[in-house]
Amino acid sequence: MEETGNTFQGRVKDRVSSSIQFPYTDMSDAIAVAEGMRKGGGVGLSRDQLAAAMGLAPGGGGFASKIATARMFGVLEPSNGKYELSDLGHEIVDPARQADAKVRAFLNVELFRKTYEEFKNRLLPPRPLGLEAAFMKFGVSQKTVKTARLTFEKSARMAGFFPTASEDRLVMPFGQAAPAADTSIATPLGGGDPLPPPANPQQQVQMSGLHRSILGMLDELPPAKSEWSKAEQADWLQALATMFQVIYKSGDKGDITIDYVEGQIL
Repeated sequence: MEETGNTFQGRVKDRVSSSIQFPYTDMSDAIAVAEGMRKGGGVGLSRDQLAAAMGLAPGGGGFASKIATARMFGVLEPSNGKYELSDLGHEIVDPARQADAKVRAFLNVELFRKTYEEFKNRLLPPRPLGLEAAFMKFGVSQKTVKTARLTFEKSARMAGFFPTASEDRLVMPFGQAAPAADTSIATPLGGGDPLPPPANPQQQVQMSGLHRSILGMLDELPPAKSEWSKAEQADWLQALATMFQVIYKSGDKGDITIDYVEGQIL
C-alpha cells in the first residue's frame, strides 16, 4: 500500500499472519521493564517516567517493543493512564520469589504454554527445523517462526525449563507446581484497557472491538503537540505493523516494512 502524499509506503514481502500469541523479544526484556519500574519507585509510572528509568526514548519502537513484551509475559499492566507492576511483576524482581515468577511468566505466553503442554514428558522436536515446524502447526507464520523459536528458547532457558545441557525437553523446574491445563486463549499483553473510557457511547462500542494489543500500542503514543522525531515515528509504526501480522488474518501474502530515509517515513 502507498500514500505518496504522506510519504508513507508499505513494502510487502511474503508472510502469512500468525494466529497464536508470542513475544518478539525474550523474557529478559520483560524483566528489564520490571526492573525499570522498581528503579522508578515501584509505583505507577507514566510512559515518560518509565522510559527515563530505563534510559530509553519514550517514543521509540524499542521502548514500545519492550513494553509489549512485558505485558505479554504478564509483569506489567496499565492503570489510570500509567503503568504498574502486576503481582507477578513484583515477584519477578524479588530474588526470593523470582524463580517461581519466571516459570509463571513463561507459561503466561500462549505459544510457550501450548508447547509445554504438547511436549511435557516428551522430547522436543529436533531444533531448529522440527520445532519450527511444530510452531507453524500451532499457528506461527513461516516468516516469524525463527523469531518465535529464538524467543522461546531464550525464555525457557531463563525460566529453568531446560534441565540438561542438551535442552531436548521441557521439564517443570524443581519445586514448581505444574499449572492446570488451560484451553483458553491467553489475555494478550497482560490484559487491561490502557485507555480511559470515551464519553461518546458509540465510540465505546467501537473501542470495545479493538484488540488489546492495539490499545496498548495506542497507549504508547506521545501526547499531542509533543516532540516526536520521524525516526521514532517509523519505529512505532513498524512495531504496530508487526503486531498486525499476528492479530489479523489476510488473504494477501506479505510483510509490511516501514523505513525512515532522509527525513521521510517510507
